Amino acid sequence: MFANHLIVENNNEKVLYLYLDYNYEFAIINQQPPDQKRKTIYEKVTDYIKNKKIDFDGTKIFLVVNGIIMSSLFLSDLPYQNLKSEITPKYQYVEYIKDFSNPNIELKNIIKKNKIEISNEKEESITKTPNETETLDIEKIEKPKEPVNVVNEQLVTLQRSSGAIEQIELENYVTGVVAAEMPALFQTEALKAQAVVARTYALKRISKNETLYDTHTHQNYKDINQLKTYWGSNFENYYNKIKKAVMATKSEHITYNNKYIDALYHSTNNGKTENAAQVWGDSYPYLISVDSPWDKEAPTYLRETNKDLKIIASLLGIDLNDNSNIEILNYTDGNSIDKIEIDGKEFSGKYIRETLGLRSTDFSIKIKDNEVIFTTKGYGHGVGMSQYGANGMAKGGYNYKQIIAHYYPNTIETK
Repeated sequence: MFANHLIVENNNEKVLYLYLDYNYEFAIINQQPPDQKRKTIYEKVTDYIKNKKIDFDGTKIFLVVNGIIMSSLFLSDLPYQNLKSEITPKYQYVEYIKDFSNPNIELKNIIKKNKIEISNEKEESITKTPNETETLDIEKIEKPKEPVNVVNEQLVTLQRSSGAIEQIELENYVTGVVAAEMPALFQTEALKAQAVVARTYALKRISKNETLYDTHTHQNYKDINQLKTYWGSNFENYYNKIKKAVMATKSEHITYNNKYIDALYHSTNNGKTENAAQVWGDSYPYLISVDSPWDKEAPTYLRETNKDLKIIASLLGIDLNDNSNIEILNYTDGNSIDKIEIDGKEFSGKYIRETLGLRSTDFSIKIKDNEVIFTTKGYGHGVGMSQYGANGMAKGGYNYKQIIAHYYPNTIETK
C-alpha cells in the first residue's frame, strides 16, 4: 500500500508523509479473506509504522498520492493508539518524488497559501463514511483565482543515530546543533557565532547534496524531545535563548571567494588554533593558526590521564618502559606535537592522539609505576573556531562577527 515515507520537521513539528503506491486502490481496504477482520486505513498506517520501525514521535500524518496530500491523520496517543481521523477539505501540492530508492531526495515546495479549496458539494462527499465514499472529480475542483505561492524552504537531510532519515528546516536544524554543540550558559554572542558556523557547515554539504549525520561525524544535533530530557526544567529558558541567537543571525553564513567555507570548529585549544594543512594535509587560507589566549581559562584546558603501560606499548608496537627515550622532533604552528620519537620510532602527534584516545595533540608523557601519565592541553583537533575561545571573546566585549573574523581570517560573513 505504501511505497515510501518521509519525516519532515517544520516549525518544531514533525510530520510523517506516507506515499501510497500509485497503483493502489482504496477499494481493496474493504476486501478481506474469509473469516478475517477487515483492516481500516488507520490499522494499515499503524502496521506500516511498526513494521518499518519508523522513529516518529509526532502526531500528524499526511497520505500522499502522486504528489497530492489526499488526507491527514492525527495520532492522539503514543504509541499509535486511539487513532483519530481528520480529512481536510483542502489539497496541498507536494513535489513528486520520482525515485523512492534514493533517501537523500529533498521534499520541497510545500504550498502554504492559496490552497485549492474543494467545492461544497465535494466537501460533503469527503466527510462520508468509507462505505459511502465516492470518487472525486478533480476537474470540478474549484481553482484559486490567484497563482499558487510556492515556498522554497532550505531543508537539511539528516540521518539520525536510529537510522531514520529526516528532512529538517535549516534554522530548526541549526538550533538543534547549537543546543547540542555549545553550552546554553555561554554568552549570546558566542551562541550567535556558533549558529553562523553551524549553518555554514550545513550549507556547504547541502550544496553537494550530502546527507548529514546527527553525531560528531558532522555536527551533533538534538531535537526538541531530546533537549527536554537533556535540560529538564531549564528547557524553556535555554531553548528560547538559543533560538533567539539563531534567528538573530538567520541566513548568515561565511564564504571565501564566494564559496561556503569548511566551517570547522573545536572545543578548546592550548592557546593557539591549528593550521589545517598540518592536521589533515589540505591547506585553506582561512583555516590557519591564530592566537586564542581565552582558552587557557576554560575548564577543558588542562587534563591528566593515566593509562596502563602494557596497553600503551601494545598499541604503539614498542617496548615501552621506565627508561624509554622520548623526544619531540618538531611542533605545529599551534605549538602542538607534529612529530615525536619514542625509542627510535617516529610517530605523528595526530597518530598518538587518535590511537591512544588523547584529548589533543599538545601532550606530555611521563612513565611511572607501570603507568603512562599523559597531560594534555586543549580538547579537539584545534582547527577553526574555538568554542571556549569564542565565549572568552564574547565575555571580553567582542561581537559574533568579530569572533568569526578572528577564527576564520580572510573570509566574508554575509547573508
